[in-house]
Amino acid sequence: GEDGSFTISLEPGNAGQMLVFSCLGYRPDTIIANPRDHTGLLYVKLLPVTIGLEGVRVNASRTDNITVIKIPAVAGAVIPSVAGGVESAIATLPGVATYNELSSGYSVRGGSYDENLVYINDIEVYRPYLIRSGQQEGLSRINPDLTAEVNFSPGGFSAAYGDRMSSVLDITYREPVESEGSVSLSLLTSSVHAGACSNDGRLWFIAGARYRTNAILLGSLDARGDYMPRFADLQAMAGYRPGNKTEMTLSLWASSNRYTFIPASRTTSFGTTENAYRLYAWFEGAERDRYDNAGGAVTLIIRHNEKLMSKFILSASFADETESYDIRGAYSLSSLDLTAGTENNPDTLLNAGAGSWLSHARNVLLNDMTGLSYRGSLDRGKNGLEWGLAAKYCDYHITRNEWLRVDSAGFTTGGEGEGLVLTSGSDMSGDIGSFMAEGWLISRTGFSIAGKKSDLNAGIRTSFNTYNSEVLISPRVSLAVALSQRTSLFIAAGAYHQPPGGREMMLDLSQQLRAQHSWHLTAGARYDFVAWDRPFRFTAEAYGKKFNRLIPYTVDNVRLIYYGGNIAEGYSAGLDLRVNGEFVRGVESWFSLSVMRSEMRIPSYSTGWFPAPFDQRVNFSIFFQDYLPGHPDFRAHINIAFGTGIPASPPGREQWDVWFRIPPYRRIDIGFSKVLMGDRNLKEDSYMRELIAGVELFNLSDIRNTISYTWIRTVRNSEGQTREYAVPNYLTGKVVNLKLTARF
Repeated sequence: GEDGSFTISLEPGNAGQMLVFSCLGYRPDTIIANPRDHTGLLYVKLLPVTIGLEGVRVNASRTDNITVIKIPAVAGAVIPSVAGGVESAIATLPGVATYNELSSGYSVRGGSYDENLVYINDIEVYRPYLIRSGQQEGLSRINPDLTAEVNFSPGGFSAAYGDRMSSVLDITYREPVESEGSVSLSLLTSSVHAGACSNDGRLWFIAGARYRTNAILLGSLDARGDYMPRFADLQAMAGYRPGNKTEMTLSLWASSNRYTFIPASRTTSFGTTENAYRLYAWFEGAERDRYDNAGGAVTLIIRHNEKLMSKFILSASFADETESYDIRGAYSLSSLDLTAGTENNPDTLLNAGAGSWLSHARNVLLNDMTGLSYRGSLDRGKNGLEWGLAAKYCDYHITRNEWLRVDSAGFTTGGEGEGLVLTSGSDMSGDIGSFMAEGWLISRTGFSIAGKKSDLNAGIRTSFNTYNSEVLISPRVSLAVALSQRTSLFIAAGAYHQPPGGREMMLDLSQQLRAQHSWHLTAGARYDFVAWDRPFRFTAEAYGKKFNRLIPYTVDNVRLIYYGGNIAEGYSAGLDLRVNGEFVRGVESWFSLSVMRSEMRIPSYSTGWFPAPFDQRVNFSIFFQDYLPGHPDFRAHINIAFGTGIPASPPGREQWDVWFRIPPYRRIDIGFSKVLMGDRNLKEDSYMRELIAGVELFNLSDIRNTISYTWIRTVRNSEGQTREYAVPNYLTGKVVNLKLTARF
């Protein structure tokens, strides 16, 4: 009964029978019962007892994918970063580099931003195409409040993923098992999310909304004016299980990004002590950009039995991007006297050049994508099969109308001959539609090599694209051998392609592009060890990538400018090192170091080898978490990044002809948080589970990192020389952010 009463039947006999009463947390009691003596109710009361436990260790086993790095989902929420989110945690991994804290884009092993695959619940995610600077970029598509699992592969990934030449980021959103919610407020990004499920667990939903403004960050830039950035998004998922073998999921998302900038003036000082300059410019006009995205997906999962499963996904997405600006300005470039002790320091000595410019753009991109895919899997323990089919239709409407006229002392730079000419310009419009069909098959086999446990993953992926009537075949294979419980070796190889996307097609609508090709070969070792009675892992991985049919491009802030068609080839090679573990008990931190070389060449031009646009030779990053001894409710999170400079070239000069490297990227971000309400001080009837207040210090050392250059040309200066000056465009300075988060 509910009150603890019970009935037990005892066989009659002369001797008494032993009854033992026990319950966890109470002292056991034993009674000798004789049916002849006990004919009524028997009351038994146990005395409580205190049990002391010295420690509890919880161990979990999981499949260790050799080409995938698993990142704690919480890292995306706690890492101190201007952009925030999961991508900020990805940027701390080996082989991954970021050059702009305002952007969620990242480069992997020398590849461009467009070479990275991103999936959310097996649905591919696309980045906006027209965004040209990090300050225009709003919220990432990935919502950290909804994220349950983060898997990242920097190369050598399996045939289950689509064609890109660098990496894949696989995100899984959470299915709530009880009512949950959170509210987060900050000077940058504020968010709210809620989730719930039915009592029988068959029906559930989870949704999140975010709002972001970069106003406090943009105020630290050299360009002064009225910044009005507003970014918002909404994501929702709902699931229903009509039976134990079937599950249906509906996903919806929408984002609205608005960026308005009315520039007023700009003052930038640059150069060395011996050759120092100051650029002053004033502006008229405005820039108004709009980036809207929306989409949805319906997923049906059927578990035929314990081993066989099928998954069907119908998805659609829509993008409407508009870039519009008319800005007129004038500038004055002056030479400075920075010599210590002189009476002119830091005044100007002479005017090195003056001029004006007028820039105009009316760019529009409309993009519709509809896809249907089927995935199947058969699990036989050590062995298994995966297969799939997919069909996707893409439609692009592209309008590009932009021009620039730069006048230096009465001369239009970039033009020749008489009359009014433009420094640069582009005018094109058209529609492109394509249908792509894909299929893949993967075999997973477990066996032994000389008594060592081994896993082989072999697969092939094929696709056909009506845009260029091209058939692509991508074999991929990986092998892992466990030498011991702590040490394992792995090797992976495969072919990876990249069909043309919207950004490459904006190069020239009349030119038919082919898919870019790459071959990956990676090998490495993992070693698990224990230090300070805590678990750690050391990973070393060497890789080489060979490319052909590349489309050359240049980098302008976060915008990639393609040109020339499939005319280049190249390679990337390097070494990635990582140590991760509990440097502080209970929280994971890691150190990453990468050394790389990435080069390209254009055989038809006889250019020879030259650095690829994202050739960053050394990259080092730290993500470290800590808390005060004895006070785990007071926490600190540190994010440190260092990367050598990437190549840059002046306008009008080819990157294989003249190039130099921008200064190294150096940055320290640190965050502190205090749990105001938690398990220790919550009331029993409180709906709130946790209340956390935090402060973040971005760019702690106030280092002025360079993202790009504005080129100023003087015509016949005081010395009769024509020169070009690279005026650096600096990123954000030191900024303080406040946060308050409540979880329910």
